[in-house]
Amino acid sequence: MTVSPVRIRWLAALAALAVTVVLACSDSPDPTLEPTATAPAPTSTPTSAPAVAAVESTPASDQLEASAFASVSSGLAHNCGLKTDGSVECWGLNQDGQATPPGGSFTSVSAGDFHTCGVRTGGSVECWGYDRDGQSAQPGGIFTSIGAGESHTCGVSTDGSVECWGLDDVGQASPPGGIFASVSAGGRYTCGVRTDGSVECWGFNDDGQATAPDGPFSSVSAGFVHTCGLRTDGSVECWGDDKLGQSAPPDGSFVSVGAGWSHSCGVRTDGSVECWGHGDDGRTTPPGGSFASVSAGGRHSCGVRTDGSAECWGLDDVGQATPP
Repeated sequence: MTVSPVRIRWLAALAALAVTVVLACSDSPDPTLEPTATAPAPTSTPTSAPAVAAVESTPASDQLEASAFASVSSGLAHNCGLKTDGSVECWGLNQDGQATPPGGSFTSVSAGDFHTCGVRTGGSVECWGYDRDGQSAQPGGIFTSIGAGESHTCGVSTDGSVECWGLDDVGQASPPGGIFASVSAGGRYTCGVRTDGSVECWGFNDDGQATAPDGPFSSVSAGFVHTCGLRTDGSVECWGDDKLGQSAPPDGSFVSVGAGWSHSCGVRTDGSVECWGHGDDGRTTPPGGSFASVSAGGRHSCGVRTDGSAECWGLDDVGQATPP
């Protein structure tokens, strides 16, 4: 396959950024994106107005239900949300097709850096977007959980084992044996919650992001070089890089937590969202109101409100903070 000069410059910039951040030699902890400009689609005007048949109106409640989100997952600069009818809708950066989901019905979806993967209602996995390292080359088999990371993906099979694919230069796609309930893929590492509530991580660990604390957790979220988990008592505990406070969660009880590039967000038991860490671009300044879940991305965050609508905040240079 011929690689264009634009792609070469893009990959070179990303590689330089990843090395810079990992070695902690940069003044900025943020990813920088240079999306390819896309010309707007042409519009046409009909020469004559077509005849319009009478159509029975759809109740507003049905329209709301059809457009409601069940969950949302934030990637580096794009998001994908699972709707209540099982369809997936994405928005934001789409240079590699990461925000162009296939049709059909899904039960879960996970947005990585430049690719996305989802579990279909039958349990098969389908991925779309960038695939240089095989991160979008899903295996066969039946899965119950999926996690898309920087350049790799991991899923939990029906027997509880974890299977990973994509880049494996530091062991991020080499999971341990045993039974897991869920999995989350981060920068160059992965974490999973075992059925006994313990968390185990593997892959890159220079900042301690893959050294999980003891104790039972109900969920875990792997960010770029830090991790946050929701304990069974509702408290949040984070580990890994904490140069910007992204691993210093507030006290109190939460129902959902998400770790991003250099910030984290959680939903409290009263439905309010609280974020911590690097706050540039407004990524740690959530709106008021009641939320059911939240996800932290590169320089933005998104959440699903209790009414099923999606709302995002933070950097919006490629539409990542403008949900449908």
